[in-house]
Amino acid sequence: MPPEIFVSYSREDQAQVFLIVDKLRERGLNIWIDQEGIHGAKLWSQEIVNAIENSKVFILFASAKAFLSKNVTKELALASESDKHILPIFIEDAEIPTAMKYQLAGIQHLVHQTGDTDQTIDNILRTLGNLDIQSTEPQPTAVTTPTAATKPASKTPLVAAALVIVLAVIAFLLFRGDSSNEPPTTPSATAKTYKSTIDLCVVTISEDGEGSKISKENRELRDELSAKLARFSDYKVIRGEILSPDATTQELLELAKKVNADFILQAAIDSDQKRVNALLFDGNDGRNFWTKSLTDKDIDISNGFVDEATGIVAAHIAGHDGAIHRNLLKKALVKKEEDLTPMELLQLGKSVWDDESKENNFKAIGHLEKSIELNQEISTAYAVLSEVYLNDIRREYNQVPDALRKAKEASKRSLQLNPNSALAWIEKTYITYYEKDFTAFEVEAKKALELNPFEPLVLISAGQYYICTGRNVELGKKYVDDAFKYNPNPQAWYYFGLSMYYVDKGDYKTALQTWLESGAKDDESAIDTAILYWINNNKTSALRHFKNFKILQPEFSLSNFEKLENIWILNENIKPVRKKAFMELAEAYENSKK
Repeated sequence: MPPEIFVSYSREDQAQVFLIVDKLRERGLNIWIDQEGIHGAKLWSQEIVNAIENSKVFILFASAKAFLSKNVTKELALASESDKHILPIFIEDAEIPTAMKYQLAGIQHLVHQTGDTDQTIDNILRTLGNLDIQSTEPQPTAVTTPTAATKPASKTPLVAAALVIVLAVIAFLLFRGDSSNEPPTTPSATAKTYKSTIDLCVVTISEDGEGSKISKENRELRDELSAKLARFSDYKVIRGEILSPDATTQELLELAKKVNADFILQAAIDSDQKRVNALLFDGNDGRNFWTKSLTDKDIDISNGFVDEATGIVAAHIAGHDGAIHRNLLKKALVKKEEDLTPMELLQLGKSVWDDESKENNFKAIGHLEKSIELNQEISTAYAVLSEVYLNDIRREYNQVPDALRKAKEASKRSLQLNPNSALAWIEKTYITYYEKDFTAFEVEAKKALELNPFEPLVLISAGQYYICTGRNVELGKKYVDDAFKYNPNPQAWYYFGLSMYYVDKGDYKTALQTWLESGAKDDESAIDTAILYWINNNKTSALRHFKNFKILQPEFSLSNFEKLENIWILNENIKPVRKKAFMELAEAYENSKK
């Protein structure tokens, strides 16, 4: 029987690799690994190619040395071209090189901790079991992590059904840390399981519009788009076949079915490389629900037209509240609760920021907890849940007992599942911001920006921090501007940092104009609107907004206002101006009642 597993590694890592491989063989796995140094021999191409093609799974022991190895690069390329299941196991922190980013795009991985070989073996066996690669010994039981949520005492039939589903989930345990204390689950043969990713197929068009030949420009465009999309959390990026620019709906549906894609992104560049056209299709019905055309006159091309255009396209469709988020959200809003998928529940949880309120915060917690019940391997669900828990404290909703601890636990779990998620890192900054740990915030924000400089949520979060705290106002403005560039439908709160930038500069007129563009409608926004009108000496409008706010929150006082200001840690160019305006407004309001 041919070996089912091919192992690729750097010879400089052989001590760690051989120890793991030997233990896997002891468990009865059939493994091919070059332990004899045949790479330098004449038969390399024949024996290596045969071994990869005859295997079912390609395991890559990833490290800085492995990523520098030409042989490992070639082996990975062969495995990708042969459509093998690829399982990266990181034996150290290492940045994936450009030459490997496409093959590893969207692929989840395991992490091996030195001295924790037995845990790594269990995780590998569990993962291989999902791929129908069996050892001669019983597979380790899958483990789960309890949700950070507080469950109600009564159990409705819907909750009971959800618990059955939870017990059935056998997923990749792709996270850092010890899970030995977590309770085991018993798999059910009939329970429904869900994917942990949104699968996005990237295609381009044929050179002549009919055949299978692809131009160099379109190939480079497709590969650059794939590399950028791989930076976004929750996405598995698939390279699809070349299509005709006039591909029918049926052809798109057949392609989506063939590669099991949820969405298809078709992109092409014209011959003089001055226009990129992109179309996004729903893989379930073939509907084109998003299009974008960019020319060299539309954007800043100082870093190159293709680089800038692909960044914008990737962010607009895969960003935190981009086109795919809004497509899934639209579907979720018309479905019965029991029919919602984990990814749809995640989008419902994220949408709380479109209309922030106590009621919506509570709903968001429910959606996110349910998403995690159905699939405990979606890193972003934990990341967003951590912020929603924290928001319960910031807004003084007080609906979640021990909310800060739960926020920290959810954030930790998110990073365990995907330590390369920019969203997981930036959501963690909200906790360190709240705790006024500026050093930690800047380290975490820098990490998030390095992982994905195209994610609008990362950019706006870092930008508002630098502006509001005054630690680097101009850098903050740059990040905020980029956030708007990469998000064509920014949520209302995006405008707060930009408005505060102009307050910091003393340009109150532009600050007011900027804030009014947000269309914000929640209670706190009414205060901000009133304050900006007041400092622009439009006292009639300021008092009208303040009165409307006091109707909603009659007990809100200066101490409440100061508490909010302290949470956002406004700098000394902003805070005194806002406080003075609030005090004068409160006095004018009281006088108006006499």
